[in-house]
Amino acid sequence: MAKSKTYKSKAILGVLFALVILVLINVLSTVFHTRFDLTKEGRFSLTEATEDMLIDLEDVITVKVYLEGEFPAGFKRLKNATKDMLDEFRAYTGNDLQYEFIDPFDDVTDAKERKVIYDQLIEKGLSPQRLIENNDEYSEKVIFPGAIVIYRNKEYPVNLLEAQRGRGSEEVLNNSISLLEFKFSNAIQKCIRNGKPRIAFLKGHGELEGADIADVQLYLSTYYLISYLNLQEFDVVPPQVDVLIVPKPTQRFSELDKFKIDQFIMNGGKVMWLVENLNIEMDSLKRKDEYFATLYDLNLEDMLFKYGVRINDNVIQDIQCSPIPLVVGVDRAGNAQQQKLFPWLYNPIFTNTNQEHPITKNLDAVAGEFVGTIDTIKQQGVKKDILLTSSQYTKVFFHPAMIDINMVRKEPQKEQFKKSFQPTAVALEGEFKSVFENRLAFQTKAILDTIDGFELRDSSLNTKMIVVSDGDIIKNEYDKRNDRPLPLGFNKYTNQTFANKDFILNAIEWLNDNSGIIVSRSKDVKLRLLNAEKVKEEKSFWQLLNIIGPLIFVILFGLIYNFIRRRKYA
Repeated sequence: MAKSKTYKSKAILGVLFALVILVLINVLSTVFHTRFDLTKEGRFSLTEATEDMLIDLEDVITVKVYLEGEFPAGFKRLKNATKDMLDEFRAYTGNDLQYEFIDPFDDVTDAKERKVIYDQLIEKGLSPQRLIENNDEYSEKVIFPGAIVIYRNKEYPVNLLEAQRGRGSEEVLNNSISLLEFKFSNAIQKCIRNGKPRIAFLKGHGELEGADIADVQLYLSTYYLISYLNLQEFDVVPPQVDVLIVPKPTQRFSELDKFKIDQFIMNGGKVMWLVENLNIEMDSLKRKDEYFATLYDLNLEDMLFKYGVRINDNVIQDIQCSPIPLVVGVDRAGNAQQQKLFPWLYNPIFTNTNQEHPITKNLDAVAGEFVGTIDTIKQQGVKKDILLTSSQYTKVFFHPAMIDINMVRKEPQKEQFKKSFQPTAVALEGEFKSVFENRLAFQTKAILDTIDGFELRDSSLNTKMIVVSDGDIIKNEYDKRNDRPLPLGFNKYTNQTFANKDFILNAIEWLNDNSGIIVSRSKDVKLRLLNAEKVKEEKSFWQLLNIIGPLIFVILFGLIYNFIRRRKYA
């Protein structure tokens, strides 16, 4: 009897002790916050920059996610991953982040009302996706796999699905999930930022302007203040400019203009160079059929060389290219009638992107037009990353190069295209040396010292720049019939839209990012797929194992337990 009481007392004390420990753990968890991520690639861990931003939130962020309703398995996975990411964000913000999942067309049966909602979501910046279901009967459904981030009076769209040409649905979905942290943190950063950064497009040297770059300017104006900058109107590049874009100059730069840009860089300014050396225009080629490309003579060679790159006086042909239409038939009166699309080797499609760099990771194909090559030059203190390259089958023509439009009628021979993977876009980061180092007279320096807010420097603060050997990468086509610019990257002959706009925006995000948020764009989530053939072959075995296995385990456990109990208390 005494032993029984002792046993009961010990059992009660054990239970009470366990309860005390549980209560203590709960109390400590409210004071000390920590999370554990056991995945190899850190799937459930946020970057330090994102954590710092979320901790410092001053007001409530609301996120409306348009992923509610009946979806295929892939979109359900995207929905669950989005919820997990927002929960991770909320772990650092407490109640300062609220989210809800919405079906925008729930209980909406009227076609006109659906059209109004559809237009409103597109106006907000969300991209629609069409789901085609063909089970018992054909049906089509439009969804908006995106979200709207709301902070005070600001709203920013987040498109969750990252479409990529030439990749399977599972890989596209996986890449979209890997970018969730960047997309949400980037939108939140834009919401909480006081004022918009200023982007200046250089003019005065025959650069692209107006209708030629209208689409990208409209796109960027959501996030940035856009302006033009003519260097002849300023003593120096205004310090309010955060990023300077040089969009396809065609006229010579004076030494004074070069000096102004150089000192802008030396004082921490960021520049995106979209520069090509050969003067080749498609409109001129269609009128003449063939001509020799001429040099622009921009006078930028020494400047770019000093920073660590050289744009060569050449143009590439690439078997991976966009087509152009040519007339192949005429009517009885001799008027051109029939047109056919031919691959145009001078319009390369860049799919070889640097998957390690935040600008080009998971980026769709980018279209080019009459693109040169870039060499990198060793410069101490400057890090260089190749962003875009041509395909495996590339040929290079140096100046003087004759361009013949009738070449499209000949089948290209792959064995002649041996200059594989030629660099066409480079990101530079570090401390650059001034091209005017030890070149200025004492009197000139004295004059410069009188300019308010100007500091003459021979080496730069830590800064960044991007060099692309294709000025047309930022140029949109224009729809004359409807008097409006076509979307940047849109090919009107094939109705394809390339990722030129995304490339430009990502590049500017990288240049303008001082917080480190852009690093989260390099995050990688490994795709671990089952072997489809093996699953099909062994499906029945694993189904039986999962049904019968647990039953056998329970039966064995019961038999063994009873056997041990009988032996102990027999």
